[in-house]
Amino acid sequence: MDSRRRLSDRHLIAEQPGMTILLTGLILAFLLGYTTKSLLSPARLAARIEKAASHIHKDVKVSFGSAHVSLSNGILPRFAVIISNVRMESSQTCWAAPVMEIDELRLPLSFLNLIQGRAPVRVVEANSVTLTLRDDFKDCDPTDPEQIPASRPRPAVTLSPSEQSQKYRNDVRGISVRTLKITSAKHPQYSTELMNFAVKVKSFEPKVIEVTAKTHLMKDSQVGDYLSHANLYLQYKESPEAAVQAHFFGNWREGHYSVIANYTLGDQLLAVETDLKHIPLSQILAILQKYQLASRDLNGRQVWMSSKARMAGPVDEIRTLPLEIRDLRLEGDLGEMHVEKINIGSLEPLKYEPILVDVKKLDIEKLLVLLNRTKQTSILGHLGSFTGRAEIVSDQKMRMRGEHAGLEFVFSNKGQRELQVIESMVGDIALDQDQWSFQIKRVEPRGGVFVGDLSLRADRDFKAVAVKTHIDELQLALPVQKLMTNGGEIGLMSLDGDLRFGEGKVQSLKGLLRLNSMNVEGVGLGKTRASFDWSKGEVLLNAQVQSMKVSPNSPTAEVLRPVTLNSWWHDGVLNLSGLTGQLGAKSAKDFSWKGFQAQASKTGKLSTEGSWNEEARLKGHVQVKDGKIQRRWQIQGTRELPQFVEEKARR
Repeated sequence: MDSRRRLSDRHLIAEQPGMTILLTGLILAFLLGYTTKSLLSPARLAARIEKAASHIHKDVKVSFGSAHVSLSNGILPRFAVIISNVRMESSQTCWAAPVMEIDELRLPLSFLNLIQGRAPVRVVEANSVTLTLRDDFKDCDPTDPEQIPASRPRPAVTLSPSEQSQKYRNDVRGISVRTLKITSAKHPQYSTELMNFAVKVKSFEPKVIEVTAKTHLMKDSQVGDYLSHANLYLQYKESPEAAVQAHFFGNWREGHYSVIANYTLGDQLLAVETDLKHIPLSQILAILQKYQLASRDLNGRQVWMSSKARMAGPVDEIRTLPLEIRDLRLEGDLGEMHVEKINIGSLEPLKYEPILVDVKKLDIEKLLVLLNRTKQTSILGHLGSFTGRAEIVSDQKMRMRGEHAGLEFVFSNKGQRELQVIESMVGDIALDQDQWSFQIKRVEPRGGVFVGDLSLRADRDFKAVAVKTHIDELQLALPVQKLMTNGGEIGLMSLDGDLRFGEGKVQSLKGLLRLNSMNVEGVGLGKTRASFDWSKGEVLLNAQVQSMKVSPNSPTAEVLRPVTLNSWWHDGVLNLSGLTGQLGAKSAKDFSWKGFQAQASKTGKLSTEGSWNEEARLKGHVQVKDGKIQRRWQIQGTRELPQFVEEKARR
């Protein structure tokens, strides 16, 4: 039994076709491998690609470094043709003489499509593509013989349109490029980089093509990609009419923007709508300045803009098409400005309807920063803010009405400073042919009084300023009064004046000052009238003082006591009346007084003239008369330590 079973098993093993199958498989594998290697060898593959490239266009020259077949993409199996270092170029100026360089071109192959008799390549993939335009686009005349393709011999067999469409239709349904960079050799500043660039054919009949990409066209180099990115979407439709729709949207730092455009190829009509929300104005100005569409003097830091706009019309008339801007807002540190609607008739030449701007707490200093201007004078502190409405007729003409608050005037004396703050100032502002005019109707100084009006005229850059005032009542804040009088006070004043600034400095000052009373370092002045004239760095003041009272503890008492008569002093107080004279000064170090005289008691009279120079040396005289008494002193010494030398005594 066992011997028969062993004999039967031996016959079963001998009858197995394993060796035959193994040998047959090895032979087939060798034949398939050798055939595949022969068909897909790099040399044969390169020859086929060169032959296919020669049929792209007669004006396009194609070259590449190498080509091979890849069986995987990473760890995943994938059959594809890889072409490296591809270069396509043309000298055709109609296309701006382009050069396209591709580091790696991948053509995935589909065996299923090949078995079904369809094109094996449905998608074209590229890693990094650079398109360089070596020249500007030029309009090519279709009648130019150089632009007409060379005539070809008439084929022996012609195909109907449907046959051509079906047989020679391009079956590639997608193009994918990881990075596409487009540059112009003549205009390198206009370079554009697109990421994840993709073209998809959604339909061949009717033709529908979609293009998507991401870009950092408006990227700020100081912030990360996540704060500044853009998405591009294009769609071409052949039916019901040939048209292109584009949508460009994304984040611009902390803001968002959207641009939608529709273009019909047949009528060449373009419609564009934009929506900007909280976009940094500095970024918009940087783009406009890059393309020379805005002045480089503008500085939009810490300012954000929001607006909507739309325009429509023939594309060849785009510079003369009407443009509508709605809900325009500027906000930030400078305050807030809002325009409900702007109707622009054309961009070239620029024409627009009057624009109404609502302004809320517009910081004037921040506005100067936006305009890249600086405050030219030191007599002003904070420039305050403005709230009101402006009407812009043109870049040379505008009107503004509203309230200015928080303007500060700087007063200084002996190294100390005090500010006179203007709580509110109501008036009108106008710009006409590069000339500003301000008409102030009401002023409310903090801690003071103002009754009157004030007008100002200035050039566009405020380098030349003229101020005219007619003030019936003026009183400064008490801290300012104490600073300017060393602890005293100034009563109500009235003023008619004409002040002119140039390059931030006072050029001339003329006017008439009337003062009810003033107390300066223990000297009380009654009603005072002073006309002043300051021009070419020198000021002249003609003063008339009704009464003057010198207290015993004042510094003035120490100066006047040696050059006055003891009979003029009553209880340590000197009373003078009818004081008149002229003061002149080129600076604090060059001062003079002329023709000063005053009445003391009923018969006494005091007169003096003198000056001090830049070294503070005093020179002059003092003379007193009372009845038969007449005395005269020479003034010597310094401003801080005056000396009086009596010439002779008369009785």
